[in-house]
Amino acid sequence: MANIDITIDLQADAAYIELSSEDVATTVALTKDVNIDLDEQRCVVGIEVLSLAADIPFSDLPVKYHVRSEVVEALRLIRPSVSTFVSKVHASRDSGQPHEASRQTVTS
Repeated sequence: MANIDITIDLQADAAYIELSSEDVATTVALTKDVNIDLDEQRCVVGIEVLSLAADIPFSDLPVKYHVRSEVVEALRLIRPSVSTFVSKVHASRDSGQPHEASRQTVTS
C-alpha cells in the first residue's frame, strides 16, 4: 500500500505530489506545467504541478523513471489532473468551498 501526499495551493494554481521523503537531487521538466523531482538513483520523489488543470503524463513515469508500482496505482486516482481530483474530493466530502491551500493523502 502506498501513501502519497498532495499539497494544493488554489491561489497559486499549483500543487506538489510527494511520493517519497528522500532528498531531491535534480528536477526534470516533464511538460511545461509539470516537473518531477528525482533522488540520486533517479527515482521520482515528487511531482510539481504548476497549473492544476495540467494533464500529468502518469503513464510516462514508470517507463522513463523509477516509480514503485503501488505508487503508480495511487497516482491513477489523481488522473487526469489535480483540478479533477480536487473536484472529486470536495464533492465527496460535500464541504462547500475548498480552502486556499490544503493537503490530501491518497492511498492505494
